[in-house]
Amino acid sequence: MIFQTYLLVIAYLLLGAGLLLVDEYGGHYLLLIRLRNAVESSLWIYLVLIVIGLLLVGMKVFFPVPPGPVLLGDLVPVFFTLVVVMYHTTQMVKGNQHGAFGRSRRKGSDEEHPAPDEDMLHKTGSLIELHKRNLGFLILGASVLHFLFPGAVLL
Repeated sequence: MIFQTYLLVIAYLLLGAGLLLVDEYGGHYLLLIRLRNAVESSLWIYLVLIVIGLLLVGMKVFFPVPPGPVLLGDLVPVFFTLVVVMYHTTQMVKGNQHGAFGRSRRKGSDEEHPAPDEDMLHKTGSLIELHKRNLGFLILGASVLHFLFPGAVLL
């Protein structure tokens, strides 16, 4: 089960890196645009990606690839998986606010005083959007290193 989790984390990181790099390289690689359209088509896909990402984080922390430390796991892949989960969360909230999933939010007094959790997600999402290309390359590099050296402890 450890190596299945290992491969799933790599696939999840590659998917996240592809979604982060679609704005920069979508014109050259149409597969990235199709990937983004498939993910953005439904709220359920975002929810599934978030739940799978959180499960992978838990599995990676408690059951790392040997000889990793038992509790910490591989810290770098876990951190980048959490970043991808946060990216999916911010995209889901942003899409839900703009009515992308068939529901539009009521506008009125909510615009003047946004909820604290929505404000935090907005700030995090804008930070991720600002550094999207660099973050995509970092996640791509971490997933390639994690694939090439599975026994190396990436602390």
